[in-house]
Amino acid sequence: MSPTTSDQGRLRNAVTRARSEKLADKIAIVTGAGSGIGRAIAQAFCANGAKVAAVDRNAAGLQQLADAAAADEALIAFTADVTETDEPRRVTEAVLERHGRVDILVNNVGGLIGGGGVDASRRDWDATFALSVTSQFLFAQAVAPAMRASRSGRIVNISSNAGKYRGNTGTSGLSYAAAKGAVLQLTRSLAHELGRFGITVNAIAPGSVLTPAGVQEAAELEAELTERVMLETPLGYFAAPDEIAGIAVFLASDDASYITGTTIVANGGWCTT
Repeated sequence: MSPTTSDQGRLRNAVTRARSEKLADKIAIVTGAGSGIGRAIAQAFCANGAKVAAVDRNAAGLQQLADAAAADEALIAFTADVTETDEPRRVTEAVLERHGRVDILVNNVGGLIGGGGVDASRRDWDATFALSVTSQFLFAQAVAPAMRASRSGRIVNISSNAGKYRGNTGTSGLSYAAAKGAVLQLTRSLAHELGRFGITVNAIAPGSVLTPAGVQEAAELEAELTERVMLETPLGYFAAPDEIAGIAVFLASDDASYITGTTIVANGGWCTT
């Protein structure tokens, strides 16, 4: 079965129709917002009433996102490399100067740098961890003082199916899986540390998602492997970015007020143990 089925489009449209004002007047920072899941989350947050600071090092992607945003300045873009130590604090300070608070942080940025197997170079291993784990810590560190002062906040970290189990296609790479596993422990530990200030910290662990990178990965897979993954996935298709964005909206909203330290696995039922 192909991952790009009409059923997927139907479900994606249903997610879009279900949007409301769950995040009305909330101030959110979304990293990796220039494409893929991050872009979908930024758009879903705007659609649900939030004011979004979209962060990415891809200036062209951010411009496309900003062009598609509402004309009421619900979204502002920050070009930044979040692996650089000072950049998360710079962005956070700019958001605080503009809005006076930060209610939500979505640490979406992440990925595999170079070779990811046991023969990966030390440089690629370190770069993957810097992108996928250290960036999340630095942004959490940057927003924590303001959230503690207001005694409220939502932090949503994007991990991966690979971090909880393994890559379902076998192509995720050792360093990527290890980094995404570290995100889950970062999430649990931050939730424990920040909970007494009314701040919740949760993670989403998606399986295969049809982002531009996900579509390319799916296209490059052997037909036999794609068929196996589909047979192992009860829902029978790869997720659309909007379906992951809907989970982020939930975790950032008041509906999830008593959920913290939790990982929501969104892999279509591929593995549930």
